[in-house]
Amino acid sequence: ELQALKTLRIGENELTGVIPTELGNLRALTSLQLYVNQFTGQIPSELGELQALKTLSFHGNELTGAIPTELGNLRALTWLQLSNNKLTSIVPTELGNLLALTKLEMRINQLTGAVPSELGHLQGMTDLYLSFNQLAGKVPTELGKLQSLIRLFLHVNDLTGSIPPEFVNLQALESLYLNGNEMTGTLPTELGKLQAMKYLSLDHSEFTGVVPTELGSLQALITLHLGNNNLTGPIPSELGKLKALKTLSMYQNQLTGAVPSELGHLQALETLSLYHNQLTGAVPSELGKLQSLETLALSSNQLTGAVPSELGKLGVNTSI
Repeated sequence: ELQALKTLRIGENELTGVIPTELGNLRALTSLQLYVNQFTGQIPSELGELQALKTLSFHGNELTGAIPTELGNLRALTWLQLSNNKLTSIVPTELGNLLALTKLEMRINQLTGAVPSELGHLQGMTDLYLSFNQLAGKVPTELGKLQSLIRLFLHVNDLTGSIPPEFVNLQALESLYLNGNEMTGTLPTELGKLQAMKYLSLDHSEFTGVVPTELGSLQALITLHLGNNNLTGPIPSELGKLKALKTLSMYQNQLTGAVPSELGHLQALETLSLYHNQLTGAVPSELGKLQSLETLALSSNQLTGAVPSELGKLGVNTSI
């Protein structure tokens, strides 16, 4: 009966039961937020009637079943948050109709099927969170059309195939998380053109080939996770140009050659993890210049020579 109601926000309580289908009658509603409760059952398809709705937030409940395709009718929706539930079935292709959408959050569910290529229609999208599901298939090349995208989280799924070279168009991208999938192929050199990139996480996959020297162009980069892949060849000395880098993780690959002395230029570096590779030569004395370093992991390589005395200049919290 509350036909004038525009905002319904009852998150972070201990509410139980199912979400009433009658909420679909609140045609003036612009914000529906039921997050962090104990709601069960399915998301009512009747919510697709709320044409004025801009925010729909159901995260942190115990919702089950499929995501209603009717949500694709919510043309005014800017934020759809369904994370931390027990939702199953596929990501509806109809969500590609939500042209006003800026944030789509569905992580930590049990979603299956492919990442819909139709999501590439959402030109205003800044945040896409689909991690910790059971999504399979290739990453759609159409996601390379999302030129407003800042954060792309697809990690810990069952995705295959390679990183689309079309991602070179994502010039606003700051966070790319593809780790914990079954993706293969080489790392695209085009990644070096994503100048806004701060967090690049590609570890625990099946990537092969060399580490692109072009990654040394990512001046804003804070973390680089490439561990537990099948990468070969040397560690590019160009990585020594990444002045903002705090974490460099390349453990459990098949990297060869020397540890570049240029890594000693990374004054912000806190973690350098290169263990379980095939690195040779001496430990560079230049690593002793890394005054912010807290963890230095070089075990299970083929390094030779003496431990540089300069490492004694590292901080008292450094673990080698």
